[in-house]
Amino acid sequence: MPPPSIEDTSPARNYRSGEAARLARMPVTRLRLWERRYEVVGPAKSEAGQRLYSEDDVRRLVLINALVQRGHAIGAIARLEREQLEFLAAGEASSGRSRPTNASHEVRFRLTLVGENLSRRLAETGIDLRRYGVGKLAEYADLAAAREGASSEGEEANILLLRVPSLHEDAASEVLALSDACGAAAVAVVYGFGTGRAAEALRLAGVRLYREPDSRTELRQMLGDLCHIARVTREAGEAPSWSRSPRRYDDAELEAIAARSSTIACECPRHLAELVMQLSTFESYSDECTSRSAHDVALHRHLGDAANRARVLIESALERVVREEGWSPQPHQTE
Repeated sequence: MPPPSIEDTSPARNYRSGEAARLARMPVTRLRLWERRYEVVGPAKSEAGQRLYSEDDVRRLVLINALVQRGHAIGAIARLEREQLEFLAAGEASSGRSRPTNASHEVRFRLTLVGENLSRRLAETGIDLRRYGVGKLAEYADLAAAREGASSEGEEANILLLRVPSLHEDAASEVLALSDACGAAAVAVVYGFGTGRAAEALRLAGVRLYREPDSRTELRQMLGDLCHIARVTREAGEAPSWSRSPRRYDDAELEAIAARSSTIACECPRHLAELVMQLSTFESYSDECTSRSAHDVALHRHLGDAANRARVLIESALERVVREEGWSPQPHQTE
């Protein structure tokens, strides 16, 4: 299905200074300074003389602030055209020309939408998903339908965006299960009402939470955040936080390495081998621990992920020791 690209027919919305600054994630004082010194935007004014920022103004402020945070000088980018700002924000080298509106990103995303209202609202905004690097779009009415169609196949980084009317612990558990099935690089949940425990469980698992967006600008910002997370994860070669790295050494190999330590003066190989076995045991324990709620699921997932990352680091150190000593076994190859 092609990304939604219909024209926006909803009435334009204007924002006051405080709200525009909040959406752009900057202090109001910085906004006023940039306006006065660099003329970054030229907002209209109400009859009472209050500044009124359009959605295009806010989007421009979001881009400029993000670029400044990445090290660009405000004086160098303040008066660039919006397409040039988007060009820079995409991480591409500036060629001095405006970026085509349909330019493709190096990293392509597969956006999975769950929730009828969310899909409809996104379509009504007229947001061109291609600008965010979205090459494929999947839509599901609810979590049950999404689980049946979930797939982690394909070269695209999968982004999961869900809307749940009520965020309770059962819903949080379903979101985590779907995230696992999709192998999502970034996950966000939009909700109206929810419990603190359910929200805490999802945050602990790395899920972004948003209250109902009420404008095209907020939807754009949400998509931009998710795509940035997915892009950084993919370009860094990192697995999603809920993915695990397989073991490099099995128990028999670790026991053989530990036994060799008794024949040399250094006890480091034995200590490293024991640490790997202990971390592997704790990782399995965390995965198998009885979970009574979504909060427990997220907590034990977090503990298992932490043990997995620690094991990978210790295995790397052990591999270097084994290589320096010229021992066997070397790490076995995982299918």
